[in-house]
Amino acid sequence: MTEWAREPLELVVPAGVEIHDWGDLETLGFIDHPDGQDMASRLLSRRFPGNPGISSLPRSGSTNQISLILEPVARGLGFSVVPRHAREAFPDHQAIRVVPPPEGSTEVVDTLWLLTRAEWPLSARARRVLEYLKVAL
Repeated sequence: MTEWAREPLELVVPAGVEIHDWGDLETLGFIDHPDGQDMASRLLSRRFPGNPGISSLPRSGSTNQISLILEPVARGLGFSVVPRHAREAFPDHQAIRVVPPPEGSTEVVDTLWLLTRAEWPLSARARRVLEYLKVAL
């Protein structure tokens, strides 16, 4: 197991929406995805200490495709917590907004791990792909 990459998590809301407290998130509703509850729990516990937890927020929608997570957010249907690369890859930047962390707080970061089996060495082709990806990331 090798650390592959570290990626900050971001709280993303529709453009023009201000988030001041937990009630603002309750009003919007959560757009879920396969890692959404885990990511949101980690990020929101730091942003809103003492909050009742992600399970207390209404779920406004969900998707299992990373490219579609922010589409309902852009349409004003809710908020989500995603890795920075997912937000950067979303084409309609004007329709969404990242809620910045409070001043003096640290980012919540996801660590991506590269897992390989010791008894199955990587092929030369797989090693070349990993080297290419390492440079690209």
